[in-house]
Amino acid sequence: MSGRVAIVGGGISGLSAAYYLVKAGIHPVLYEREPRLGGVILTERLEGCVLEAGPDSFLAAKPQALELIRELGLESGVIASNDHLRVTYVVKNGRLVALPDGLMLMVPTRLRPLILSRLLGWPTKLRMGWEWFRRPRAEPAPDRSVAEFIRDHYGQEAVDYLAEPLLAGVYGGDPERLSVSSVLTRFAELEAQYGSLTRGVLAERKKARRAGRAQPLFQTLKDGLGQLISALEAAIAGRCE
Repeated sequence: MSGRVAIVGGGISGLSAAYYLVKAGIHPVLYEREPRLGGVILTERLEGCVLEAGPDSFLAAKPQALELIRELGLESGVIASNDHLRVTYVVKNGRLVALPDGLMLMVPTRLRPLILSRLLGWPTKLRMGWEWFRRPRAEPAPDRSVAEFIRDHYGQEAVDYLAEPLLAGVYGGDPERLSVSSVLTRFAELEAQYGSLTRGVLAERKKARRAGRAQPLFQTLKDGLGQLISALEAAIAGRCE
Protein backbone atom coordinates (compact mmCIF):
# COMPACT_ATOMS: atom_id res chain seq x y z
CA MET A 1 0.00 0.00 0.00
CA SER A 2 1.42 3.39 -0.97
CA GLY A 3 0.97 6.69 0.87
CA ARG A 4 0.16 7.28 4.54
CA VAL A 5 -2.71 5.86 6.55
CA ALA A 6 -4.39 8.02 9.18
CA ILE A 7 -6.60 6.58 11.90
CA VAL A 8 -8.94 9.00 13.66
CA GLY A 9 -9.72 7.89 17.20
CA GLY A 10 -7.73 5.74 19.59
CA GLY A 11 -10.54 3.63 20.97
CA ILE A 12 -10.70 -0.14 20.55
CA SER A 13 -11.60 0.20 16.85
CA GLY A 14 -8.76 2.61 16.10
CA LEU A 15 -6.20 0.60 18.07
CA SER A 16 -7.30 -2.65 16.42
CA ALA A 17 -7.03 -1.05 12.99
CA ALA A 18 -3.55 0.23 13.85
CA TYR A 19 -2.52 -3.21 15.12
CA TYR A 20 -3.54 -5.01 11.93
CA LEU A 21 -1.97 -2.33 9.73
CA VAL A 22 1.30 -2.68 11.65
CA LYS A 23 1.09 -6.47 11.19
CA ALA A 24 0.79 -5.84 7.45
CA GLY A 25 3.97 -3.75 7.48
CA ILE A 26 2.26 -0.35 7.37
CA HIS A 27 3.13 2.43 9.82
CA PRO A 28 -0.12 4.36 10.41
CA VAL A 29 -0.63 7.72 12.10
CA LEU A 30 -3.12 7.56 14.97
CA TYR A 31 -4.98 10.72 16.02
CA GLU A 32 -6.59 10.88 19.47
CA ARG A 33 -7.70 14.06 21.22
CA GLU A 34 -7.77 12.58 24.73
CA PRO A 35 -4.58 12.14 26.80
CA ARG A 36 -5.12 8.38 26.97
CA LEU A 37 -6.03 5.64 24.51
CA GLY A 38 -8.91 3.22 24.85
CA GLY A 39 -11.95 5.39 24.24
CA VAL A 40 -14.92 4.19 26.28
CA ILE A 41 -12.92 1.24 27.66
CA LEU A 42 -11.50 2.22 31.04
CA THR A 43 -10.55 -0.24 33.78
CA GLU A 44 -9.87 0.98 37.31
CA ARG A 45 -8.92 -0.83 40.50
CA LEU A 46 -10.25 -0.04 43.93
CA GLU A 47 -9.37 -1.98 47.08
CA GLY A 48 -8.41 -5.06 45.09
CA CYS A 49 -11.52 -4.99 42.90
CA VAL A 50 -11.59 -4.54 39.13
CA LEU A 51 -14.05 -1.83 38.09
CA GLU A 52 -15.07 -1.17 34.51
CA ALA A 53 -16.09 2.42 33.80
CA GLY A 54 -17.23 1.45 30.31
CA PRO A 55 -17.84 -1.85 28.48
CA ASP A 56 -17.18 -4.82 30.76
CA SER A 57 -17.33 -7.80 28.38
CA PHE A 58 -17.69 -9.01 24.81
CA LEU A 59 -20.17 -11.39 23.23
CA ALA A 60 -18.89 -14.96 23.25
CA ALA A 61 -20.77 -15.69 20.04
CA LYS A 62 -18.68 -13.14 18.10
CA PRO A 63 -15.20 -14.69 17.59
CA GLN A 64 -13.27 -11.59 16.51
CA ALA A 65 -12.57 -10.29 20.03
CA LEU A 66 -11.29 -13.65 21.23
CA GLU A 67 -9.12 -14.05 18.13
CA LEU A 68 -7.47 -10.69 18.85
CA ILE A 69 -6.97 -11.62 22.50
CA ARG A 70 -5.26 -14.85 21.46
CA GLU A 71 -2.94 -13.02 19.07
CA LEU A 72 -1.92 -10.68 21.89
CA GLY A 73 -1.18 -13.59 24.25
CA LEU A 74 -3.97 -12.80 26.71
CA GLU A 75 -6.06 -15.95 26.28
CA SER A 76 -5.11 -17.36 29.70
CA GLY A 77 -6.84 -14.38 31.30
CA VAL A 78 -10.21 -14.93 29.61
CA ILE A 79 -13.11 -15.71 31.93
CA ALA A 80 -16.73 -16.49 31.09
CA SER A 81 -19.89 -15.12 32.60
CA ASN A 82 -21.78 -17.31 35.06
CA ASP A 83 -25.08 -16.81 33.31
CA HIS A 84 -27.12 -18.76 35.87
CA LEU A 85 -25.77 -16.55 38.68
CA ARG A 86 -25.62 -13.23 36.85
CA VAL A 87 -27.99 -10.54 38.09
CA THR A 88 -28.09 -7.22 36.25
CA TYR A 89 -29.78 -4.14 37.64
CA VAL A 90 -31.01 -1.04 35.84
CA VAL A 91 -32.38 2.18 37.27
CA LYS A 92 -36.10 2.81 36.81
CA ASN A 93 -37.84 5.74 38.48
CA GLY A 94 -34.82 6.26 40.71
CA ARG A 95 -34.68 2.67 41.97
CA LEU A 96 -32.55 -0.35 41.08
CA VAL A 97 -34.64 -3.07 39.45
CA ALA A 98 -33.28 -6.49 38.44
CA LEU A 99 -33.59 -7.66 34.86
CA PRO A 100 -35.80 -10.74 34.60
CA ASP A 101 -34.06 -14.12 34.50
CA GLY A 102 -33.82 -15.86 31.16
CA LEU A 103 -32.86 -12.91 28.98
CA MET A 104 -30.58 -13.64 26.04
CA LEU A 105 -29.41 -10.04 25.75
CA MET A 106 -32.79 -8.41 25.07
CA VAL A 107 -34.64 -11.59 24.13
CA PRO A 108 -36.87 -13.21 26.79
CA THR A 109 -36.68 -17.01 26.98
CA ARG A 110 -38.53 -17.72 30.26
CA LEU A 111 -42.16 -16.78 30.84
CA ARG A 112 -42.54 -16.74 34.63
CA PRO A 113 -39.64 -14.34 35.43
CA LEU A 114 -40.89 -12.03 32.68
CA ILE A 115 -44.42 -11.95 34.10
CA LEU A 116 -43.19 -11.31 37.65
CA SER A 117 -40.67 -8.63 36.68
CA ARG A 118 -41.27 -5.08 37.96
CA LEU A 119 -39.07 -3.65 35.23
CA LEU A 120 -41.49 -3.86 32.31
CA GLY A 121 -45.14 -2.89 32.04
CA TRP A 122 -47.91 -5.23 30.95
CA PRO A 123 -48.14 -3.85 27.39
CA THR A 124 -44.47 -4.76 26.86
CA LYS A 125 -44.87 -8.17 28.51
CA LEU A 126 -47.86 -8.98 26.31
CA ARG A 127 -46.00 -7.81 23.23
CA MET A 128 -43.06 -10.04 24.14
CA GLY A 129 -45.43 -12.97 24.48
CA TRP A 130 -47.09 -12.34 21.13
CA GLU A 131 -43.69 -11.98 19.48
CA TRP A 132 -43.44 -15.79 19.65
CA PHE A 133 -45.99 -16.01 16.80
CA ARG A 134 -44.15 -13.62 14.51
CA ARG A 135 -43.29 -15.11 11.11
CA PRO A 136 -40.32 -14.44 8.82
CA ARG A 137 -40.56 -11.52 6.42
CA ALA A 138 -41.40 -12.23 2.80
CA GLU A 139 -38.48 -10.03 1.72
CA PRO A 140 -35.06 -9.60 3.40
CA ALA A 141 -35.11 -6.79 5.93
CA PRO A 142 -32.86 -3.77 5.34
CA ASP A 143 -30.20 -2.91 7.88
CA ARG A 144 -31.59 -0.98 10.85
CA SER A 145 -30.34 0.47 14.06
CA VAL A 146 -30.42 -1.82 17.08
CA ALA A 147 -33.07 0.45 18.59
CA GLU A 148 -35.30 0.13 15.51
CA PHE A 149 -34.80 -3.64 15.52
CA ILE A 150 -35.73 -4.11 19.20
CA ARG A 151 -38.55 -1.56 18.98
CA ASP A 152 -40.03 -3.48 16.05
CA HIS A 153 -40.05 -6.73 18.03
CA TYR A 154 -40.70 -5.66 21.61
CA GLY A 155 -41.49 -1.93 21.78
CA GLN A 156 -39.85 1.22 23.14
CA GLU A 157 -39.75 0.08 26.77
CA ALA A 158 -37.52 -2.83 25.76
CA VAL A 159 -35.16 -0.35 24.10
CA ASP A 160 -35.04 1.89 27.17
CA TYR A 161 -34.60 -0.75 29.88
CA LEU A 162 -33.00 -3.68 28.03
CA ALA A 163 -31.17 -2.63 24.87
CA GLU A 164 -29.61 0.59 26.16
CA PRO A 165 -28.13 -0.71 29.45
CA LEU A 166 -27.09 -4.12 28.13
CA LEU A 167 -25.40 -2.83 24.98
CA ALA A 168 -23.68 -0.10 26.97
CA GLY A 169 -21.92 -2.90 28.84
CA VAL A 170 -20.66 -4.42 25.59
CA TYR A 171 -20.27 -1.58 23.08
CA GLY A 172 -20.56 1.59 25.14
CA GLY A 173 -22.67 2.93 22.27
CA ASP A 174 -26.09 4.36 21.50
CA PRO A 175 -28.52 1.70 20.18
CA GLU A 176 -30.04 4.36 17.92
CA ARG A 177 -26.69 4.55 16.11
CA LEU A 178 -25.47 0.94 16.27
CA SER A 179 -26.12 -1.20 13.19
CA VAL A 180 -28.01 -4.40 13.94
CA SER A 181 -26.27 -6.25 11.09
CA SER A 182 -22.89 -5.32 12.60
CA VAL A 183 -23.39 -5.80 16.34
CA LEU A 184 -26.33 -8.25 16.52
CA THR A 185 -25.61 -10.22 13.38
CA ARG A 186 -26.90 -13.51 14.75
CA PHE A 187 -30.17 -11.95 15.91
CA ALA A 188 -30.72 -10.50 12.43
CA GLU A 189 -30.15 -13.99 11.00
CA LEU A 190 -32.59 -15.52 13.50
CA GLU A 191 -35.21 -12.95 12.52
CA ALA A 192 -34.79 -13.87 8.86
CA GLN A 193 -35.03 -17.60 9.61
CA TYR A 194 -37.67 -17.74 12.35
CA GLY A 195 -39.39 -14.37 12.42
CA SER A 196 -39.60 -14.53 16.21
CA LEU A 197 -36.38 -13.84 18.09
CA THR A 198 -37.59 -15.76 21.13
CA ARG A 199 -38.43 -18.82 19.07
CA GLY A 200 -35.12 -18.56 17.22
CA VAL A 201 -32.99 -18.20 20.37
CA LEU A 202 -34.67 -21.20 22.03
CA ALA A 203 -34.26 -23.32 18.89
CA GLU A 204 -30.56 -22.44 18.63
CA ARG A 205 -30.00 -23.12 22.32
CA LYS A 206 -31.61 -26.55 21.96
CA LYS A 207 -29.35 -27.39 19.01
CA ALA A 208 -26.25 -26.27 20.92
CA ARG A 209 -27.10 -28.42 23.93
CA ARG A 210 -27.67 -31.48 21.76
CA ALA A 211 -24.31 -30.90 20.07
CA GLY A 212 -22.58 -30.31 23.41
CA ARG A 213 -21.38 -26.85 22.42
CA ALA A 214 -23.38 -24.54 24.66
CA GLN A 215 -21.36 -21.44 25.51
CA PRO A 216 -21.68 -18.51 27.91
CA LEU A 217 -23.28 -15.29 26.76
CA PHE A 218 -20.35 -13.04 27.68
CA GLN A 219 -16.59 -13.28 28.12
CA THR A 220 -14.04 -10.80 29.44
CA LEU A 221 -10.51 -10.54 30.85
CA LYS A 222 -10.14 -11.20 34.56
CA ASP A 223 -7.93 -8.10 34.94
CA GLY A 224 -10.35 -5.96 32.95
CA LEU A 225 -10.66 -4.92 29.33
CA GLY A 226 -8.09 -2.21 29.97
CA GLN A 227 -5.57 -5.05 29.71
CA LEU A 228 -6.52 -5.42 26.05
CA ILE A 229 -5.91 -1.71 25.46
CA SER A 230 -2.50 -1.91 27.13
CA ALA A 231 -1.53 -4.94 25.03
CA LEU A 232 -2.55 -3.19 21.81
CA GLU A 233 -0.57 -0.09 22.80
CA ALA A 234 2.51 -2.24 23.44
CA ALA A 235 2.08 -4.12 20.15
CA ILE A 236 2.08 -0.95 18.02
CA ALA A 237 4.62 1.04 20.06
CA GLY A 238 7.39 2.43 17.86
CA ARG A 239 5.58 1.45 14.68
CA CYS A 240 2.65 3.86 14.86
CA GLU A 241 2.82 7.62 15.28
